[in-house]
Parts: sequence; structure tokens; C-alpha cells
Amino acid sequence: MSEYWRCAFIGEGTSDNRLAKVLERLLMSMRPGADVNLEPEPHEWNGKRPNNVEEKIKALAEEPYDLIFVHRDADNAGIEARIKECREPGDDRVVPVIPVTMTEAWVLADLWSNEKEKETFRAWASGKGLSRKVIEGLADPKRTLEEYLNRDRSSFMKATAFARKRSQLVGQILIGGDVKHLEAWKRLEDELNAALIRVRPYLRNE
Repeated sequence: MSEYWRCAFIGEGTSDNRLAKVLERLLMSMRPGADVNLEPEPHEWNGKRPNNVEEKIKALAEEPYDLIFVHRDADNAGIEARIKECREPGDDRVVPVIPVTMTEAWVLADLWSNEKEKETFRAWASGKGLSRKVIEGLADPKRTLEEYLNRDRSSFMKATAFARKRSQLVGQILIGGDVKHLEAWKRLEDELNAALIRVRPYLRNE
């Protein structure tokens, strides 16, 4: 019987749900051969949607998930503050997913290794004085991504069009791509590994 992981994903918004598949691939890379099912929102909230991350985690307390991935942009609060928020409810199944400063930073890093985009993106980034090493220091990676996607347009695309393209790029993030060099991604891998051992202590001996 194969190893099975049933997981939940709590995102900041539905636009981040494509990240669930990326996290699913990450877990599968850590548990080769395992059967992984990662369910994005919406979950059943018993008729009332929770107002914040803490309430969402508590609402899943009785649900039979093995892991609960909780996505929060670091924004101005910083990664440690966001991780603390995720841990506040005291649920050992929680895996904090905290990009610095926004999910778009992971998208920008991935574009460096995206086979379809990397040549165009690297040339554009070079012209802007950007390198992979400075991505996590960008104050507004979302704006940088918008500028790249609109590079050949006379005006910025509508918000809905940008959201669709962003969602597509989020879902395409390669776990073995340049994103793996980012500190926030390395922290995610550490948090996931720690959670695996918390919920299944026997894995410590593998």
C-alpha cells in the first residue's frame, strides 16, 4: 500500500490556488512514490467563511488532513512574523508558505529558468539592472512582473488579464528551477520537512 498524504491549502485569495499544485509537486519530490492529494480552497467552512488565517486553521482542526499548507505574503511584516501567525493556533500539521515579499517574487525567479520565457526575461531583466540575487529584495515584485508582462504594450493590460496570466505563471513554477535558490523557498522546504516529521515521527529515522 502506497504512502498517502491528504493535504489542505489555505491561500490569501483564490488567485493563489494554482500554488497548490506547486506545493503538491514539492511534497511528492520529498516523498517519492507517495500518493499526494492537496486540496485548494474553497473548503467546507460549515456555512460560515472564517475571517482570517487563524480562524481558517482552527476551522480545519477536526478535518482529517495530514498537512495544512498556509500561504501568506510576507509584505511589510516579514517572514518570521508571518510564520508566527501561522503557528499561533498550535496545529502541528501547518506548513507556513511565506514568499518574500510576495508570491510574484517566486514567479520572477522561475522565469529565469522557464524554457519558454528565460531568454526574453533575462534580456529584459538585464536592461532593468535586475538579477536573480536581488529578487527577494524587491519592494514590489508584483509591479516588476506587471512591467515585464506589459513590456511590448502601449498600456498595461486590465487587472483581470494580468490576474489570469499571473495565475498561469504561478502554477508553472518549477520546484527544481531557480526558485530553489531563494531563501524563502529554502525556508519552505525546511518547514515542510519539519512538519512531515511532526505528523509522522517515524520519518525521522529514514
